[in-house]
Amino acid sequence: MQRTLLASVAETALPEGVTLLDGGGHLTLTVERDLAGTASGRFVEPTIAVTLDLPTSDDTVFVGHGWTQFAMPMRATPTRPFDLTPASNLFSPPAVLPLAISSGGRCCLLAPLDAWHDQLITFDQDEGGVRAFRWGFHGDLDELPAGTTATLGVYEAPTIHECHTAWAADLRAAHPIERYGADDPILTTLSYWTDNGAAYWYRTEAGEDLPTTLTNKLDELDALEVRVGVVELDSWFYPHETVRPVAEIGYPEEVPPTGMVRWEARPDVLPDGVADLHGRLGERPMILHSRHIDPTSSYVAEDPDAWWSELTAHPKDPTWFARWLDDARAWGATCMEQDWMLMIWFGCRDLRAAPGRATQWLRTLDRLAAERDMSLIFCMATPGDHFAIAELPRVIAIRTSDDYRFAADPARLWRWYLQNNLLARSLDVPVFKDCFFTSAEVGDDPLDGDPHAELEALLSALSAGLVGLGDRIGRTDTTIVDRLVDDDGNLATSETPIALRPESFFADAADGVVSWADASDGDHRYVLAVHLDDTNDVLAGSLDLGEEVLVYDWRSGEAAVGDRISTLLAPRDWSLHVCCPLHGPAGDRWAVIGDPDRYATRGGSGSDAVPSAKRLWFERDA
Repeated sequence: MQRTLLASVAETALPEGVTLLDGGGHLTLTVERDLAGTASGRFVEPTIAVTLDLPTSDDTVFVGHGWTQFAMPMRATPTRPFDLTPASNLFSPPAVLPLAISSGGRCCLLAPLDAWHDQLITFDQDEGGVRAFRWGFHGDLDELPAGTTATLGVYEAPTIHECHTAWAADLRAAHPIERYGADDPILTTLSYWTDNGAAYWYRTEAGEDLPTTLTNKLDELDALEVRVGVVELDSWFYPHETVRPVAEIGYPEEVPPTGMVRWEARPDVLPDGVADLHGRLGERPMILHSRHIDPTSSYVAEDPDAWWSELTAHPKDPTWFARWLDDARAWGATCMEQDWMLMIWFGCRDLRAAPGRATQWLRTLDRLAAERDMSLIFCMATPGDHFAIAELPRVIAIRTSDDYRFAADPARLWRWYLQNNLLARSLDVPVFKDCFFTSAEVGDDPLDGDPHAELEALLSALSAGLVGLGDRIGRTDTTIVDRLVDDDGNLATSETPIALRPESFFADAADGVVSWADASDGDHRYVLAVHLDDTNDVLAGSLDLGEEVLVYDWRSGEAAVGDRISTLLAPRDWSLHVCCPLHGPAGDRWAVIGDPDRYATRGGSGSDAVPSAKRLWFERDA
C-alpha cells in the first residue's frame, strides 16, 4: 500500500501533564503543569518525545542538519547511517533538525515553528542504517514550566524547495520582521577578513607586527583601487585561556579552542588598542569576533553568583553583554561576529536546563545591537541558533559552512554551503561562505593562492550577503575582484543565496552526477553546475529549465534561446549560466543579460531596466 503521509506519529507515550496536538500540518507538545527533574542527563535522550513513522522504502533518503557547528548537513537512508564524524575534529550527536525526506517521488520537511533551541529529532542507527526517529524536548531540559510548548511543522510537497517555501511562509507570518542591513557596508561593499583560512589569522608578514601587516595590506588594496568598506578582526585580538602566539607568515598551527578571558586588546598584539588599529586602517567600520567565555575569566571571578560555569561560562543576565557592544562602538566597530556558538550551547548545561534560555540570550543581543545601531553575524551556529534568526532582525548574515580550506577536498565545503543555504533562504537571511583567496597561482607558501579561487569567488558573489577577501600582500588578483563589484565598487550579488536545486539536494557524493544549484535575481536565475562527486570521472549533466529563456553561458560568452542546460565537467570544474526572461513577439524577442564581466550579471538589481544593462540580446541579431 502506498503511503499517504511521509511523516506521522507512530507512538505516543507522554508523561502526565504533557499533551500532543496532531494537527496534520503540525505537531505541538504542551506542558500543562510545572514539571521538574525531567532531564535524562544526555541531550539526545529526551524523556518527553513521540516516535515518528517515517518511510523505509528503498528509494527513501534523509537529509538532516546535525546539532553541531554550522548545522552540518548529513545524509542517510534506511540502510545507510548518518556520518556523524566526517572528520577527526568534527562530530555531531545523533540528533537533527530540520529533517528533510525524499520517498516515492514526494518530499517532506520536519521543521520547528517555535522552541528554537528546545526541540530535536533523535534516531537510532548502526552500520545497517538509521531507524527509530523520535521528536520532542531535548534530554537536558530539567524544568518545564506550565505553558511551555514546542511545535514542529510537517510539510509535504513534490520538491523539498516547495516544503521550505511553505515553512518560510509560516515563519514570516509568525515573525514579520524587517531585517536590518540593506544599506550596511558589510552587505554592500567588499570586506577584508583575518579569520581562520585568511592570510593573517594569527600571522604576520616577516619582520612585521600584525597592525603593520594589516595596514600595509589595506594600503595595497587602496592603491589597487579595490574598495574595501569593512575589516574583520578575529580571535587573535583578545586573550584566551591558552594563548597562541601571533607569528610570521606560515601555514597555521592548531589554535586551541579555549575560551576568552577578556574581550579586550591583547597587549602583545595591539599594544595601542583596537581603536588605534581602527584609525590606522582608514577608520573603516570593523567587525569584531567574539567567542565563548572561559570559566577562568576574571569576569566570572568578579561576581561568581551571576554566572553559569561549566566547560564554558555564561552570564545569567544576558544584558551583561551591553558592555561589549559599548566597547565595540567606542573602538570603531559596527558589528559583532558571535562565533563558537556550538561551544556556548554544549559547554554550559545550565543554558540548556530550562526552555528559552539560549533564545533569550540571542533576543537580548539583538536588542542591544539595535539600541547601538549595530549588527550581528552568527558563526559556528547550532540549528537552534539558525532558527532563532527568524525573529532577530539585527542578524545580517550567518556562516553556512566550515572554515575556508578546512577540508582537504574543498568540494566537501561547497556542498555543505550549497545545502545549508536552502535553510538560510527560509530564514530570509544573507549568508557568508567565509573568506577566500583571489589568486589562483599557488606558490611555495600555501597562503599564496588557491587553484579554485574563481569558484570560491563565484560562490561568494551569489551569497546575497557578505563577500570577504583574505589575500596576503602581493596576492590579490584584481581581475577576480572586478567580477565581484560594480563600477562604483558596490557588491554585485544575487537577491537570494545560491543553493542546491531539487534535483541535487538529496544526491550522494558517490552518485556520479553533476550537482546543480541556483540563485535568483528578480526574474533572472544564475544556474551553477559543479562537479562535487567523489569520482575522478568527467561527468555529463543536463537540466530541464521548465521554460524557454535566453541562456547565457558565462564562461564562453555564448547566448541562445532554450529550455535546457547541458554541461560536461571534469573533477571540481564548474559552469555558470544566466537564465534571462524573453520579451517581445516571436522573431523579434529580446533579453537583458546585464554586465557579463560580473558573476552576478544583474548585480541584485532585480529588474529589466534597460538603462542599467551593459548587454542586451536581440533575436533578430542572433
